[in-house]
Amino acid sequence: MAINPNWPVIAEDWAPYWNCGGGATPIDRYVEVTGRTQGSTSLQRGRQYELDQIRSGEYQVTLANTDGLLDPTNSSGPWYGHILPYQPYRKRAQWPPTQNLLNQVAATGGDLGGASTGALDASATGPDIFTNTDPATGQIVQDATAWQGTRVLQFSVPSGTTAPTRICHTPQYGVVPGQTYTVQMRVRNITSSSTLQVQPHIAWYQVGVTTGPATFTYGSAVTLTGSPTATWSQITVTATAPANAAGIDVGVAVAATATAACSVQVDGWQLEKGATATAWVAPGTWYPLFAGFVERWSPRWSMNGTYGYTEPVAVDAFSLLSQVRLTDPLPGEISARGPRFLFKLDDPQGVSQFADATGTYPAAKIGVSKYGAGSVTSGTQITAATSSGTYTGSTGTVVTVNNANPGTNLTAPANFISLTSAGIRGPANPSGTWSRMLAFRYTGPTPSSSAVIWSCFDMHAGGGSSLYWQINSSGLLQLVMTGPANNGFSYQPSSTPVTDGNWHLAVASYSHASAQLLVSLDGGSTYWTSVDPTTEPTGLVSDSVGGWVDPTVGNGTAFNYKGDLSFIAEFPTALTATDCTNLYTAWRSACAGESTDARYARILRYAGYVGPASIQTGLTSSMGAAAIGGQDAVSALQAVVDTEGGEHFVDRTGAIVFRSRSARYNATVPVYIFGERTDLGEFPYEECMLEYDSTHLSNQVTVTQTATNQTFYAQDTASIANFFPRTLTRAINSNSAAECQDAAGYLVSRYRNPATRVATLTLHPSAYPSLWPVCLSLELGMRVRVMRRAPGIPATQVDCFVEHIQVSMNDQGESFWSLQCSPADLTPYGLFASWHTTLKTATAIGATSITVNASQDTANPLANQVGPGQSLVLGQNTANAETVTVAAVGATSPGWTQAVLTLTSATANPHAAGDLICEPLPAGITDATTWDAVSAFDAVAFSY
Repeated sequence: MAINPNWPVIAEDWAPYWNCGGGATPIDRYVEVTGRTQGSTSLQRGRQYELDQIRSGEYQVTLANTDGLLDPTNSSGPWYGHILPYQPYRKRAQWPPTQNLLNQVAATGGDLGGASTGALDASATGPDIFTNTDPATGQIVQDATAWQGTRVLQFSVPSGTTAPTRICHTPQYGVVPGQTYTVQMRVRNITSSSTLQVQPHIAWYQVGVTTGPATFTYGSAVTLTGSPTATWSQITVTATAPANAAGIDVGVAVAATATAACSVQVDGWQLEKGATATAWVAPGTWYPLFAGFVERWSPRWSMNGTYGYTEPVAVDAFSLLSQVRLTDPLPGEISARGPRFLFKLDDPQGVSQFADATGTYPAAKIGVSKYGAGSVTSGTQITAATSSGTYTGSTGTVVTVNNANPGTNLTAPANFISLTSAGIRGPANPSGTWSRMLAFRYTGPTPSSSAVIWSCFDMHAGGGSSLYWQINSSGLLQLVMTGPANNGFSYQPSSTPVTDGNWHLAVASYSHASAQLLVSLDGGSTYWTSVDPTTEPTGLVSDSVGGWVDPTVGNGTAFNYKGDLSFIAEFPTALTATDCTNLYTAWRSACAGESTDARYARILRYAGYVGPASIQTGLTSSMGAAAIGGQDAVSALQAVVDTEGGEHFVDRTGAIVFRSRSARYNATVPVYIFGERTDLGEFPYEECMLEYDSTHLSNQVTVTQTATNQTFYAQDTASIANFFPRTLTRAINSNSAAECQDAAGYLVSRYRNPATRVATLTLHPSAYPSLWPVCLSLELGMRVRVMRRAPGIPATQVDCFVEHIQVSMNDQGESFWSLQCSPADLTPYGLFASWHTTLKTATAIGATSITVNASQDTANPLANQVGPGQSLVLGQNTANAETVTVAAVGATSPGWTQAVLTLTSATANPHAAGDLICEPLPAGITDATTWDAVSAFDAVAFSY
């Protein structure tokens, strides 16, 4: 193919093979539509400056469609029925441009591309190289006799492997239907006393075929004679993509049954367009420009309806998430695990049936005992015996059961919720894997016999299979599981009574395959292993919530229940102790107390997102309750980012990125410098528009703590005098009042004075090709420097962060990058701490020297930080804390890991290894890392 050395190889790829896949961005099996692009393409990602909400990235392109193949209504088209909204779309660029279309790892055997030696990464971010013969996924190995470079790809081939099993293959590049491709690679067998016949292949994926490539073309077979120093054999195959191709796969396969186990090495791999193999060349780097989903197809016709084209618009994962309406935390936690059914029991007052929130089953009706009616009432408010006994993970109402003679072994009138009426008769697979969950509040007396909350029976109730939750005569919760021969056992998850009038959450999870049962109460779990399979209930015909209901006598009831019920659910999988803890946390406190990164990941999970994500550890370590019910997912994510004071975006690869507030103040060095002085390593720009105005100017800041609605204030009187009052409000869902106050202080410090912003910075790589790798590497949140030198005056320097990227390319060979940037903080901030470390080894009473671990500063000797006569507290925050005086400091060198301190007198108390050691703290302060409790932004506590 013809190569323009001043323009990258562009690949515009659309994936009719895939659907949106929960926001996943596939790295292979695409159809290349580059040749169909016309006119200009436009790409934009990011936000307008740092206080604005992120917007979904958008890509617009015009594709020729004279053949009608991209028309969703064309029933004769090769992809008919598979041209759908939200199919993946990506745009990539290879620089420097080459005819080799593979990625660098595959083409060079791992010499280029940034991969390390060892097992090949088979994840969605890996090099997209696979094997059907090597159970260890293949390797990148060092080899002094590599065909080129010093590394090769290596794959094991077990004895007996039959043709045409693929030894290695990659589906990474997009396919152009009707295009001829050629593949070449160098292969050898390095196992002595073995031979293996291999053949190259090109294969084609088709829509609707998910078992692998639909058709193969093989090249000539080659016999590889094994030797550690075997010569390299070149293999080549050429094939033309069929009209219905939806992906390409190239590699090497076994050509005849392997007679012995061997290892095959691959190097010098090349995929190119054309019918002839040209000289191998290491490919340039493939830079992603955009990865998202085609939101809509817009067929158009011009030239009096004779020329067809389409204008698809692609959006990134934030567009998908913006359409997801979140539920409260507990329903979200349940839904993320794919429940078989979920009866939240939050139906309104006066109803006689209860809806399955999954929509799988019809509503469950109120059942009536053969001995008469009891009481089941919907629409009850959530209450408890104590203020801490309720749950906050979901709003709404619950169901109250008020049946006679609760907890007694007496037949009595009763009402109950009949899951049987909805077609549910016990776990879907009681002899397989199942998990059941319920929330309850028992309000009856301590049972004299037992109170049954949820029961399932076969047609021999009391003498056959059964599964039920009961509260026994000691007030303890038990799960009873009995097999068809009336062989069973009672499982008790806790020794704490549940007759306290408060809410409790119970989970039971069984796995036949592992013979394991987990029973959980209020987040704590107990496992039983080697469960006797004869205790598995089978033949269940009834399922009742709110009582012990015998189906064999027409719904006879006993062991009646009294109290409230909510969230009756079943899962088709086995839950772990961690799952139970997560469910309980979501139910009890709406996940209060978790960090911002954990909350961000939780929202993505609740929204059903399974795509790539890079989530940095947040500095807000304790958030308030997740009051996300009714919000769209992007707004909920943005609220987390506001609390953190960080940023989030969808990057060039399609991955969702969350960064903490430390990401920017730790980025102190610009990645690129743009200016006129190319001799100083600056990159030229075509246009630069700076703004120095009142945008994001604020001097009266109010921060509201979401959990308490308490407000915190900060203001700057000088700024008010200069610019008139300008307000800024922000909601912070942090449990720390100090953090909310600090947020107010930071915001007024940051925005009290105007700062120079970069409204537009235009880069023109098509006119200056050396800019291509810079432009292709630019990412949101990247720190850059912009230099402006007007004649006769000092240079203007603006350090800033990229907030918005717009890319325009056209078919006339023009390309522009336009950046919008926010200024970096003008003032660095710090917080003084006590010198602190921990004790390396334990000390007894009477010790005159101690060994300490390294403190934060290991570049300077410890003697420069701690000196003779200085006081230190040993065992800070422990009962044995004491103040000692340093007599001498042992010698240390840069990078030191421990040191010896000699004391002026013997210690009075013993101290354990790991105890905190620090300078004496002011009264009332216990945290050595932030001991200056009165410090504030723009305030100087002391200096020297």
